[in-house]
Amino acid sequence: MSKIVSSIPGRIRVRDKNLRDHDRLDQLKTELSNIAAITELQENVRTGSLLIRFDRKAIELAAIESSIDSAVDTVIGMLAKPHTPLSKKNFNRVNKIIMLSSFGTSIAALAIPNLSLRRFWHQSTGWLFLANLGAHLYIYRKSVKRLFR
Repeated sequence: MSKIVSSIPGRIRVRDKNLRDHDRLDQLKTELSNIAAITELQENVRTGSLLIRFDRKAIELAAIESSIDSAVDTVIGMLAKPHTPLSKKNFNRVNKIIMLSSFGTSIAALAIPNLSLRRFWHQSTGWLFLANLGAHLYIYRKSVKRLFR
């Protein structure tokens, strides 16, 4: 994905929030310094942008844009997205959804005419509900303890 936000002959501005990091910006400047047509690099860490001035007579605009894009992709594009485990809030949200759906399915299973299927689905979804209820109560254990003080 192109990070070029402004492009006129002789000047290109690249902006990305990852460029607010000094190390990333230095890596990008090192990568861009290998391009011969670039004459000046002006950084702004606060906004996460890099102003690139180049000799417009030495290279075409489309050619330098593609080389800048490839340089930006090598530095910024390869960033691994941080793996965030399921937060307490999101875990509890998913847990509540599973609790409600398993409870509703358990009640709906009582309408199954076949006795063995009814018993199987009612018990299975009931145990699923109880397991998620246990997880829910474990998350809110401090609040539950306060109730019985």
